[in-house]
Amino acid sequence: MITAKCNLAGKPVICATQMLESMTVNPRPTRAEASDVANAVLDGSDCVMLSGETAKGAYPLEAVNIMSNICREAEAAEFSSQYFFDIRRFGNAGLGALDPSTKVNRIIAEGTCIAAVDASFAMNCSCIIALTTTGTTAKVMSRYRPLAPILVVTRDKIVAAQIHLWRGCFPLHYPQDKEMDMSWMDDVDRRVTFAVAAGKSMGIVHDQSTVAVVTGGRLGQVPLTHCVSLLSTRTETSSTNTDLSEHLKLS
Repeated sequence: MITAKCNLAGKPVICATQMLESMTVNPRPTRAEASDVANAVLDGSDCVMLSGETAKGAYPLEAVNIMSNICREAEAAEFSSQYFFDIRRFGNAGLGALDPSTKVNRIIAEGTCIAAVDASFAMNCSCIIALTTTGTTAKVMSRYRPLAPILVVTRDKIVAAQIHLWRGCFPLHYPQDKEMDMSWMDDVDRRVTFAVAAGKSMGIVHDQSTVAVVTGGRLGQVPLTHCVSLLSTRTETSSTNTDLSEHLKLS
């Protein structure tokens, strides 16, 4: 019940304590422990956590590897598209309680993220690239559990570290500051190219893959997520830049 309520509210859930307790002294977990870890993933947990198994156990590396394998198998068994439709239908009741000054921007950002996740299912995207400053865009998208991994590009090291808590998010710290004479479009192109290159090195993105890009700008002084782009990666990253720029000019 707590996990479900957190999922509806978009809050990260960590399931911990004695998940693979027998691996403190044994090289393999019991079937009950393996089932507990898998059910935690299927129930909607963002993170599962080891404690004594790695702090004082005799098989810390084995415990991490086995937990990772269990989580991968459990995630592969999830009905992600049905979860997306369910959370979209029942999970937006809390938007009515937002402060009026931020409500409109939050609804626009929520709709943009929903469109990106929906497009990722329809186009079988290899990944979703989220360009974000505060991490909010990635957090909102994670709530809808897209099948595609979310590559989160941010200049803030603290945000990059925190994003690890949200399910399906792979933070990428972009170290270069925006140049004073650089246009917003060029800055977006550089960060997307950076994310595509990182995705290829991680084995997530391949040549001729379809990726979704979620970005935004400022409406006056207020940052706003409002743009979704679909592009096909190429062997030459410059062609990716051209595709994105042309698409954004038409958006």
